[in-house]
Amino acid sequence: MTTINDVAERAGVSPKTVSRVLNDHESVSAKTRDRVQAAMRDLGYQPSAAARGLRSQGSGSVGVLMGDPSGGYHTRIHHALLLACVETGRHLTVDLSDGLAPGWQDRLHAFIRDSGVREMILLPPECDFGAMKDLLRELDVRCVLISPTTPDPRFPAIAMDDRAAAREVVEHLFSLGHTRIGHIAGHPDHAASTHRRNGFYEAYAARGLPRPGPELVVGGEFTFKTGLEAAKTLLDIADPPTAIFAANDEMAAATCMEAQRRGLRIPDDISVVGFDDQPIASVIWPSLTTIRQPFEQMALRALQTFAAWNANEGAGKTNAPFLARHSLVVRESTGPVGSGSPPPRKP
Repeated sequence: MTTINDVAERAGVSPKTVSRVLNDHESVSAKTRDRVQAAMRDLGYQPSAAARGLRSQGSGSVGVLMGDPSGGYHTRIHHALLLACVETGRHLTVDLSDGLAPGWQDRLHAFIRDSGVREMILLPPECDFGAMKDLLRELDVRCVLISPTTPDPRFPAIAMDDRAAAREVVEHLFSLGHTRIGHIAGHPDHAASTHRRNGFYEAYAARGLPRPGPELVVGGEFTFKTGLEAAKTLLDIADPPTAIFAANDEMAAATCMEAQRRGLRIPDDISVVGFDDQPIASVIWPSLTTIRQPFEQMALRALQTFAAWNANEGAGKTNAPFLARHSLVVRESTGPVGSGSPPPRKP
């Protein structure tokens, strides 16, 4: 799906300039307008009807709560939401969330009152907090959920098939001859962690292979530090894995660092795969094979859902989430099983 970001890159301008062209802003020069319109034609870009509806309604701000704005996932989705707001002529209003910590109701009340937002996007794990969703309904705030654990019939949802993506990762490693694969799971409170771990197991079941032993599945919390500790645990076992699939890129990068610290060559001695395609995935060496989440598509779809909901009340009532399509990005961190001796244990 072509986005405003693709048009901006093709035309050599900023997404904001593309938005001004879409909105017939007088500050755009004729030369720049022609270049942007040419890029739209070349890419076959057509602003959606929902996006045009949002602009014509002048619908203001959409709110979002972020539990860890410095984390890779939240950084990527925040950027995608900002681009989607540029494309739809809206603004993003953000507040920090501590989940259901004491006083969260008062803070949420104050955020809604002071910001004036009437529409909210709930990310993991807030999208699974029933009490928070109940309060937002009481405050007459419409919500779209991104990647909830299970669909909620009261709210439209947008998700990616994490289980299918995890299966695709393991199938890729199988194709390279790996069968002894370690998995570093994500935060236990995040639905994505469970889905990715289940997908890991399902890939083995689909091949008729026995499920990996418990020593090959180690918990993490989506942070570099926990990924480092998990990698040490996996590489310290008597028969270490020939490949490690981490539930996000930060933990995969930590795995690469620990493996290299031990003198292991990636991917000759051990292959590593991440998840999300965060910026770190393409800048570390070797670059990281990972799953690319369609953040831009998910963010734009969320804003389009509000537009459809505003036009038709029934559009906001559905049990079936919209599934965005992922892709496997194969880079340098995966390769065939090495022909030499197994990776050495920690000195």
